[in-house]
Amino acid sequence: MLFGYIENLKIISSLHRVSKQINIIDKRKTNTFIIRVRGSVVYDFHDHMIHTNPGDMIFLPKGVSYKSWTVSEEPSVYTSVNFDGELVNPKPASYSLADFYEADYITNQFCELWNLGTQAERYKCMSVFYNLLSYISIIDNSGYSEKRKFEIIEPAVTYLREHIYDCSFNIDRLHRLCGISDTYFRQIFASKFGMTPQKYITSRRLSHARSIIDSGDFHTLSEVAMSVGFNDPLYFSKAFKKMYGVAPSDIGSL
Repeated sequence: MLFGYIENLKIISSLHRVSKQINIIDKRKTNTFIIRVRGSVVYDFHDHMIHTNPGDMIFLPKGVSYKSWTVSEEPSVYTSVNFDGELVNPKPASYSLADFYEADYITNQFCELWNLGTQAERYKCMSVFYNLLSYISIIDNSGYSEKRKFEIIEPAVTYLREHIYDCSFNIDRLHRLCGISDTYFRQIFASKFGMTPQKYITSRRLSHARSIIDSGDFHTLSEVAMSVGFNDPLYFSKAFKKMYGVAPSDIGSL
């Protein structure tokens, strides 16, 4: 298992920038996760290649050599998290972050908060990083039987992605879409996503709300709450403060 127990794990740095058109690396100095925000990039490791698109993440281990180049017309933007740690037989690998509920946090906030945030915000970054390791560990551990099991809830996952920000969203509909009991649905969902459906929905909504607030592209916080699926602005504010440690109205003062 690539991301099992990692000795001496430590985040070193984080970057958010545009990829070079062509990049040649001889023996990387650190382990890194590169999350593709925009554009597409190909990585050539001599014996194989990995193509990354928006929403994909590639792991590049310390010591690996490769050549990469942009294959999209638009500028290719990425967020990277460089870290130290002793891994067993590390090798390049790619993952889709489509089902990782804090993907927006990593692509839009991680770098700035790790480099310029308060200590509390750095702790939040560390928490997200460990959640990311947990997410890809689950993927690495998913055998054929697990994948077959996850296929059962695919109708609900598809529906969830399409309607997660709807105020009229009904969580009870999810297990019915799969033709299974609510208990069994929640069991499979938690094994895939690492949390209950309700927590996943709330976390995704609050992460998206944080991105909107950080952008400043809104008129009122009630408008933000409604746009991410919260009918009750007061409940939204309480949930937001519980997740981020600060009320949404105080984000600009951080």
